[in-house]
Amino acid sequence: MEPLIRQNTKSTPYVHLDVTSKTYVIGGRSIPIDAELFYKPILNWLDRFSESQPKGRLQFCFRFDFFNIASSKRVLFILYRLLELRKEGWVVSVLWMYEKNDFDMLEIGQDYSYMIEELPFIFEEFDIEKLKVERFLKLG
Repeated sequence: MEPLIRQNTKSTPYVHLDVTSKTYVIGGRSIPIDAELFYKPILNWLDRFSESQPKGRLQFCFRFDFFNIASSKRVLFILYRLLELRKEGWVVSVLWMYEKNDFDMLEIGQDYSYMIEELPFIFEEFDIEKLKVERFLKLG
């Protein structure tokens, strides 16, 4: 199955969905002009994934800095697709990452977890400054 990889822009998040590396990540800023158009390939990819892959483990990671209402609706659609996978026999979890002290983004993730109780959420704080230093050290 072909990976779906999109680099982030000023208005769209980074997307990396890859069966081979078992990487399932969406993160960054999500304020696209047309959220439905942006997120449709992701939802389609998840449909093809469920049809073509043998059941196993899947941890889907969200690491948003910010997203608008239209994007939040699409994130909910993704979560519903993940719930469908779980009901089909997959072992699915959601890793909801939020920047240190970004309690709004933590609360949004918690709201999603309450809306979809059957889907296990893991909440993880990260320090953006540490990530920048680690990336610099790897590049240096």
